[in-house]
Amino acid sequence: MKILDFDYIVVGGGAAGCVLAARLAQDTEAKVALIERGKVDKNPWIHIPATFFKAIQSENTDAQVSEPDPSLENRPFVVPQGRVLGGGSSVNGMIYMRGQARDYDDWDERFGCEGWRYDDVLPVFRRQERNTRLSDDFHGTSGPLVVDDPSEKHPVTQRIIDAAIECGLPANDDFNGAKQDGVGWYQMTAHKGQRQSAATCFLKPAMSRENLTVLTQLDVHKLQIENRRATGVEAFDPAGAPVLMTARREIILCAGSFQSPKLLMLSGIGPKAHLQQHGVTVIHDSPEVGANYQDHVGAPLTARLSSNIGLHGSDKGLKALGHGLNYALFRKGLLTTNLLQGGACVDTDGTGRPDVQYNIAPFAPGLPGMPPLDFHALQIHPMTMRPESRGRLSLRSGDPRDTLRFSAQALGNDTDLATLRRGVRLAREILNQAGLRELVAEEIWPGPGISVAEGSNNLDDAIRAQARTIYHPSGTCQMGGSPESVVDPRLKVRGVEGLRVADCSVMPALVSGNTGAPTMMIADRCADFILEDAP
Repeated sequence: MKILDFDYIVVGGGAAGCVLAARLAQDTEAKVALIERGKVDKNPWIHIPATFFKAIQSENTDAQVSEPDPSLENRPFVVPQGRVLGGGSSVNGMIYMRGQARDYDDWDERFGCEGWRYDDVLPVFRRQERNTRLSDDFHGTSGPLVVDDPSEKHPVTQRIIDAAIECGLPANDDFNGAKQDGVGWYQMTAHKGQRQSAATCFLKPAMSRENLTVLTQLDVHKLQIENRRATGVEAFDPAGAPVLMTARREIILCAGSFQSPKLLMLSGIGPKAHLQQHGVTVIHDSPEVGANYQDHVGAPLTARLSSNIGLHGSDKGLKALGHGLNYALFRKGLLTTNLLQGGACVDTDGTGRPDVQYNIAPFAPGLPGMPPLDFHALQIHPMTMRPESRGRLSLRSGDPRDTLRFSAQALGNDTDLATLRRGVRLAREILNQAGLRELVAEEIWPGPGISVAEGSNNLDDAIRAQARTIYHPSGTCQMGGSPESVVDPRLKVRGVEGLRVADCSVMPALVSGNTGAPTMMIADRCADFILEDAP
């Protein structure tokens, strides 16, 4: 067996792992290893912003498929996850959204996550950020992560934004500033025609350090734990040969909301009876490992356009050739943008906090893992911002090669269904504004036969049949101040020394927005804790 020795081992080379490994490697006295089970991010679809729909359907992702979900008419809930250096930040839609200040204050007040209030995390967001337009108390301009405005703005997206303003929504040119509510253009992690992933912005500048080792296509299947201290990881290389890596100081799991709890359970940290059922030796009884699964769930209002003004067919024939040449020669045009350029955050239930986020698109993305719909279309896509539904992950067996058992319960709480109901209602209202009527030939979903009026019954069935992930799974290694939480507020795994989790699985409650930026922030905070605790 091949044995490798390090001070720190970071398991998972996604958005969190890239940030954390780069930070830890700043300690030149420490040997740092970053392990990623996927490949290096060489796929060209990764780096061209507009081709992220191809990247998310490539070998660079794994699909996590739930059991038939009763809340979705027994459909499975399919959640693609990045399996490549950079993880989700290499295949996502590049929308830069941090969530609401209240989200982080709630982590402290509701869950006992001391040190995670908005005033605590805002400096971390700012030091990570290099914003090309904004420079104020909310934004940084000298960090490694480039955040930019869309380089090209599609006219259909502009018409939808104008219609939303006509509907009464305020304009918002900064969803990460003093207020989140309103409609406008997103900022994105793309710049000069290139995706700004965690691998590109954080990891690659650090890879020249002699004390940082990046290992790809290495599949970790278990942690070594001796006398309640994590001492190493057991893995297999691409040829199937075993590799043992030892950690003198700490091991940090950054493998995401599916793989981080799986590794904990396979290593003996999880619900006692469940682990015993599968022949796993129990190290620490932690009932909440794998629990608290949550995701943003959406149901997109879709309309067929009356002309060929949308993006359909832009990736084929002469259109594709023209876009490709414009990109290759000048770094201009459609391919430089993330396509999901605009959005809105709306308070639909009158609480004073936006509860529905809308992605606006001049085309119609299909279900996860599927190509866009085959006609010129637009989408106004509402999604739950603070879902109440909770699912659970569990082992199928003690075999690391086996898939997880995944119960999503995506719309298991009626509150989330009611939120989407309000979201679809407002989306239709926007669609029916005068500024959009001439663009729209017909509403495809929910369609004219579905009423969105208060008290309507058929809308709920339509939502359950259409609802899908927004690619933001979280919560399965919950952080908290109580002994029942999986990790403490310094991200240490309870019951075991020398082990932390630092990815979106530690979120006690999902943030009100996209998870890319918060995940990188969590990793950066973890680096602060580790370096503060280092001997």
